[in-house]
Amino acid sequence: MSWVLVYCYCVSCKRPLSCNPNRVPSIRVKGEREPICRSCFVRWNEVHRVSKGLEPLKLLEGAYAPEMINPD
Repeated sequence: MSWVLVYCYCVSCKRPLSCNPNRVPSIRVKGEREPICRSCFVRWNEVHRVSKGLEPLKLLEGAYAPEMINPD
């Protein structure tokens, strides 16, 4: 049994974070998807969704937690 957890920086606030690379929310910067932290995700939802009358995007479960990988 193996686990995957990525350590990186939030592209928005530059704070370090640990995340699941398959579930972490991201935004496109210069054509590339870059991870954002939980606080920036909440703020992004407020600015780009809620303020326009849209439902906020849901944070995927386990976005900032390790993911178990079966080596089968």
